[in-house]
Formats: sequence, structure tokens, C-alpha cells
Amino acid sequence: MKKIYHHIGCMALTIAMTCGFSACSPEEFAAPSEEGIPVVSAYEDGIRIDVNQETNYVTFSFEGEGVMPVWIIDGQYSTSFSVTKYYRKAGDYTVDVKFTNANGMSDGTITKTFHIDKTIMNGFAGFKYDTEFNLWKSATIGTPTFYYAPGWTQIAYPAYKAEGTGYKVTLPEATTETWQAQMMLPTNLSSEASKHYDFSTILTSTTDHPHVMVKLVDSTDDNVFFFAQTIALTANEPVCFWKSDMEGLDIANLKLVLDFGGNAANTEVTFEDIVFKDHANDDGTIVPSEEQVPEPNWSAVDSADNLWNGINYTTSFYYAPGWSQIADPTFTPEGTQYSLTFPEGTSEQWQNQVTFTTENLTTSASENYDFRVSLKANQNITGVTVKLAQTDDDNVFLFMERYDLTANEECIVKIIDVEGVDINPAKLIFDFGGNPAGTEVVIKDIILQTHKD
Repeated sequence: MKKIYHHIGCMALTIAMTCGFSACSPEEFAAPSEEGIPVVSAYEDGIRIDVNQETNYVTFSFEGEGVMPVWIIDGQYSTSFSVTKYYRKAGDYTVDVKFTNANGMSDGTITKTFHIDKTIMNGFAGFKYDTEFNLWKSATIGTPTFYYAPGWTQIAYPAYKAEGTGYKVTLPEATTETWQAQMMLPTNLSSEASKHYDFSTILTSTTDHPHVMVKLVDSTDDNVFFFAQTIALTANEPVCFWKSDMEGLDIANLKLVLDFGGNAANTEVTFEDIVFKDHANDDGTIVPSEEQVPEPNWSAVDSADNLWNGINYTTSFYYAPGWSQIADPTFTPEGTQYSLTFPEGTSEQWQNQVTFTTENLTTSASENYDFRVSLKANQNITGVTVKLAQTDDDNVFLFMERYDLTANEECIVKIIDVEGVDINPAKLIFDFGGNPAGTEVVIKDIILQTHKD
């Protein structure tokens, strides 16, 4: 029965197309001849596919006589001799072509493949991939490795493939927490502390994913990084993750880590157009102003809504110029202010850590949070790290950001509306690695609250 209905449908389409050729009425329609049905191979040379790589418009056209093309594009049929369609995302695509005439439609189908070079973005599209300044493009990128562990039980690597200017990762099983679906790309890229850098990549997920982690790190030490930040993805909506004018780090081999932990089952994530470049090399990109996040309604420092207020904690220090630990710095708490003195200089991140380990401070994946603290130093310090993490696992953290301190100027650190992570209990870490000798620092008025619009 299905075959009969299919035949009737094709006959109706053939009649309509025949009338399209000759403007006939039903009384004028000549009976089709099976011997005259088109053979697709005879007309393949007349198919034209023209891709405008600047606009992502593709024109499908047929140059031939005696038959009408039937384009099948994303399940939709068209019998125009020229059809134009817009493709937003980079990738490989196909179009099926049949042919019809007064005798009927071809049995066979020709499938043509074409490629879209770049994704058209809503908003900033990142730095330019295809330039001599993009260090990533000319780098050696190693075979990716994975940690794919729903419920913290590791399973087989997810499927992935290099595609165009990036990668597509297929995640068949759902995960629930950050770091349960990591993809790690080793490279031979290096960076220098004397330079500044730019980075961008475009990410697209087939499902909503509110918490994809992007991290660019030293391949030998995950605690030495340019950034470790999450980005929210809406299903099938390309989003650009980017950083501009980042302070350099002395790293011999960089590693890009993407964590899809928290993904829904059967999620595909594409990341493409990866750019890492020396900020001094202008590729012509106009960088937008940083988006201003709306200021929340901050709780008072001594309010019950401030989760830090009245918290019980112990302090510990890792003060290690040249990675050789020395005596703890002087630490003086006074109300909501904490004063520190660092007599000796340090040269690298994590050589001067101050940790507040709490007894009962918790955060929840079901909440969003705001954090605020005042930092002031009597000398310049580049790249001060502020991190709120699980007490017994540094890889589980609510945030981890870096800030530059200018001598004798107050720096107000604000982390607003960050998605929650299940942490119990929490520790708050400040790292002043890179401080000059004789540095004095004041940490003041810490506020941690559930997000308040």
C-alpha cells in the first residue's frame, strides 16, 4: 500500500511539472512514456553549485535542456532552475538532485557535496582565523584525549572528528557535573611572559548547555593558565568565546581543555575557528567593548545574606619564592579586613598562596552566585588569582579569575551571576605570585551571596 501511494504522489508531481513546462490544461496533457524518463547521469554536468564564502549564500542552478531539475535541500523540494539558500554554520553539506520531464521523474538521484568555510555570527565573531598571525593555525595539534565519566565512572571516549577549522564531539551519555566530559588538545604552541595575547573560538551545541568550561593551560601544570572560564550555549546558536590583551605567561607547550560536563544525552558540540595570536599583531579585528554585566543588589558585608559573614575558617599559606617554601607571611585579621606582608618577592603564579579553608561554607549547583572583594597592594602585582574551590579538590571550583593590582589603588573584584557548583565545604584562595619584595596587601569586605538582581 505504501508503494501505491508513493507512485500516486510521484505521478501528481510529474503532472504538475509537465504543466509547468508547457502550460497545459488537463485536456491537453499527453500520456507519459516510460521509455522517455530522464537518466540522471546524462544531466550531471549541467549542475552548478556556487558558494559565496563571504555571505554564506549558496546558489544551485541547472544548465541544460529537455528536463527540469528537482532539488532536494534539507528535505524540501524545488523545481526552479536556480535556487539560493543561506547557510549560517561552517561545515560540509549535501544536496540531492533528480530530473523530470513530460514522461516522469528519474529513478536515480545525484548527490552533490559542498563546503561552507565559516560560521556567520550574531555579534562578535572572534579574531580572524585565516591570517599569518594566527599561531594556532600553523601549530602542531596533537591527538585529543578525553576524560568522559558520567557519575565519575569513566566510559569509552566520545566520538570526535576534525571538521573544517575545528572539531565535532559527540556525547552519547549525559553527565551531571563539571569535569565529567573533558577534551584535551595538546599543542607545540609556546607563549612568553613579555608579550600579550588574544584568543577566540566559536562553539555550538545541539542542546542547551549552560556551563561549558574553556581553559588554556600549561600542558605540564593545569594550575598555570591563561583563563579557565565557563560559557553558556543555547541549542544550535553559535557563540564566540574570546579574550583580548591577556598578560603573557612563560609556557613551552600550551594545552586547550574543553569540559562539557553537565551535557544532556546525545549532545554534539562543535568548536571551530580557534585563534591564538600575539596581541601586538593587528589582524584587522575590531574588538567590541566588554559587555557590562548588570550590577546585582549587593548584601551588606555584615548581613545574614552574606554567606561569608561569620564564617569559621583557618588560614594556610604556600609562600615559595623560586618554589622553595619559606616562613609564612605576616597575617593580621581585623573585622572584615585581612592584612598581609610579603618580605620576599616571588616570580610565578601560585608561589604565594593565601588560603581560607572554611568549616561549613557550601554552594549548590541549583543556585547562581555573586562574589565581591576589595584588594589593595602597595606595589604592582600582575595576575593575582582569586579562586573559590572544593576544600579537598582544586578542580571543583565556583570561579577562578586573575586580576592586575596597581600600587596603592583599590581593585574591586566582582564575579556576578556565576552558575553554581556543588561544593561542601569551600576554600577561598588568593594567589599573589609575582609580587615584588616588601609587598603589603589588604583583603577587605568579602561578600558571597546567592545572586540578587
